[in-house]
Amino acid sequence: MKRFISKNLLILVMGAVCLVLAWYSPKFITEGNLLNLIRRISAETVTAVGETLVILTGGIDLSVGSVAALSGVVSAKVMRDMPGAPVIVGILAGTLMGLVCGGINGGLVTKGKIPPFIATLGMMLAARGAAHLLTGGSRISGLPAGIDLLGGRPVDWLPLQQVSWFPFLVTLLFVALFAVVLSHTRFGRQVYAAGGNLVSARLSGVPVDKVRFAVYALCGALAGFAGVMIVARTGVGDPTMAEGMELDAIAACVVGGASLMGGEGGAFGALFGALIIGALINLCQLNGMSDEWQRIVVGTLIVVLVFFDNMRKRRSGKLID
Repeated sequence: MKRFISKNLLILVMGAVCLVLAWYSPKFITEGNLLNLIRRISAETVTAVGETLVILTGGIDLSVGSVAALSGVVSAKVMRDMPGAPVIVGILAGTLMGLVCGGINGGLVTKGKIPPFIATLGMMLAARGAAHLLTGGSRISGLPAGIDLLGGRPVDWLPLQQVSWFPFLVTLLFVALFAVVLSHTRFGRQVYAAGGNLVSARLSGVPVDKVRFAVYALCGALAGFAGVMIVARTGVGDPTMAEGMELDAIAACVVGGASLMGGEGGAFGALFGALIIGALINLCQLNGMSDEWQRIVVGTLIVVLVFFDNMRKRRSGKLID
């Protein structure tokens, strides 16, 4: 029990904070609010899983929000301009766009030897600009009704309560898939090894550059799919969507137990982190806080919790200055 508490301290503390705030906000536990919450955090969780893969290798991806926006508008444009095509074509187009962006990030980091912060910062600006160019700065509407289910929007053949759960169930499938990959496959072990001692990993035969390229590509693909989920939820392809998603994804990873040094974290941690961050923001909204104060509260709380978590690790000898 002591080991469990120590390993999941941030999740437990943030969860306790949410419970205290929920006590003062009776509207939080209503069915309508909870269904809206899980719909909203589904895309963020998918993005956080991808971000976790990158962070596990000691990297970071600042471009996931912009990549989600670009992928979302690509998906929306394909679905609007090809009305006779199956919806899956638009979904695949958006996901593929994310994969390409992630692959470029991976190439810049592994082949170009550009620091991840700089490489993904450049992609963040480029992808956002491309999204605006592709749409002319306006929204893409008139999408087929077949995409509504992925966003948890009403469809004729399912009750609203069941539809609202659908995007979250899709998210759980992604979380479970990558949890298995990280825990029970050779690739997963290589991801953790690449985030530890690089010299030891290379001496052990781990193809570090290939692993790092793969996680950036996967992160991009997941961000692309998340962008499609946002389009499905809102019904439009908006070049301004997903602004700040990269910060929410990183915050979810950290709260979920991932170490920015690499080598620590997992898919389920990303899920719990996204749930807690989403719940905290939702509670701030229910308590009448402005967007600015919401960010201040969440940001401050995360910094404070990570600070005390690092202090705990120093005492246990797991963190070296």
